[in-house]
Amino acid sequence: MTNHWIDLKNADAFLIMGSNAAEHHPISFKWVLDAKERGAVVIHVDPKFSRTSARSTFHVPLRSGTDIAFLGGMIKYILDNGKYFKDYVVEYTNAALLVNKDFGFNDGLFTGFDPKARKYDTKTWSFQLDEAGVPKRDKSLQDPDCVFQLLKKHYARYTPDKVASITGVSEENLLKVYEAYSATGTGTQAGTVMYALGWTQHSAGVQNIRSACMIQLLLGNMGIPGGGVNALRGEPNVQGSTDHALLYHIVPGYMATPMAAWQTLADYHKANTPASKDAKSANWWQNKPKYMVSLLKGWFGDKATAGNDFCYGLLPKLEAGVDYSYMYLFDRMYHDQIRGGFIFGLNPMNTLANTHKARAAMDHLDWVVTSELHHTETTDNWRRPGVDPKTIKTEYFLLPSAHRIEKEGAISNSGRWTLWHHKAIEPAGQAKNFSFMLIELANTLRDNYPATGGYRRGP
Repeated sequence: MTNHWIDLKNADAFLIMGSNAAEHHPISFKWVLDAKERGAVVIHVDPKFSRTSARSTFHVPLRSGTDIAFLGGMIKYILDNGKYFKDYVVEYTNAALLVNKDFGFNDGLFTGFDPKARKYDTKTWSFQLDEAGVPKRDKSLQDPDCVFQLLKKHYARYTPDKVASITGVSEENLLKVYEAYSATGTGTQAGTVMYALGWTQHSAGVQNIRSACMIQLLLGNMGIPGGGVNALRGEPNVQGSTDHALLYHIVPGYMATPMAAWQTLADYHKANTPASKDAKSANWWQNKPKYMVSLLKGWFGDKATAGNDFCYGLLPKLEAGVDYSYMYLFDRMYHDQIRGGFIFGLNPMNTLANTHKARAAMDHLDWVVTSELHHTETTDNWRRPGVDPKTIKTEYFLLPSAHRIEKEGAISNSGRWTLWHHKAIEPAGQAKNFSFMLIELANTLRDNYPATGGYRRGP
């Protein structure tokens, strides 16, 4: 969240998409209703009608998966009707900057695309620079090469009739909603965007959220009370999964996980430290080398020295071009490239896209260790409806997990607060917390490692 839960009460308009906030994030919706009582407009864009829809000013039942068309139509409406907050756009966004004259967009692709490598060469995406190396600006926003005009050209295709035909929402209703939300672009009102997994767990999730960001920047709704682009998180440590680096692509401090091409710490620093022309222009991320060394010292203690690259060489490295996100992991399971796995605090058989393939993929494993408070679709995948358990080769283990009140630890909530909660009672039965399970596993692997001769067994 760019703002905080309680700050939602300061909004004059709400655009809720990919979220059923009333039922799934009731604390957030408390402040939405508080604002609505004082006259705020609440817009719920969702294929289905829910309790959020029932309490909203507008419910927009668009076709599933057409969010980008809906948002693109709003961007065009804001631009065509002068609804944007010009002073904010000129002074606080890159709208006035001039883009390389060779930049272009044609047939769904930007310039620089290599069809064989399926990658972009982004040289033509740079800004035009003056003699001092500073990006050129046109504060009138009229230059055809400025970001503003390129944005206008890009979104010209999202006409009301086109958006209506894609989304299934009538032109009349689209314009009502666009007008209601874009009214916040005056500098005297605030609009906020609220979203959840309905956007993020989506094939075009990044584009959804970036589109929302562009709307908020055009309307001047960033950096103000009651504004922002706010991701609603469920369990507090959903936010902690990134803050505490539980995902594959980052290490603590939101720094990149080492890649195979970065064999030395110097390689890592070179690839991950922004260039700085002089000391005065140094910023937060130009201190990355210090952060990384500090992290390595925290992990390896006195054994991390400048003479051994602070033990950087001991870190595992990701291969270039390989996606380690968990949808791709299930694809590898399906193709017999993974033999077993641990699933803690997650129910992918219920939440993963293409659940039929995901369930079949699990059947290719030799073993699975799950840890949960209770049985789920994942823990019991081997005996799901329509399947004979005798035909499933996978051996399942269910480890009983301690409940939140049965363990202590740090969590990050949706407001980005790091909190410590104390254990209230001892876990029931043989339940243990995840930390205990993982530490015991790591210790066992460490103790047995010498017996393998220091080599990984198996293919």
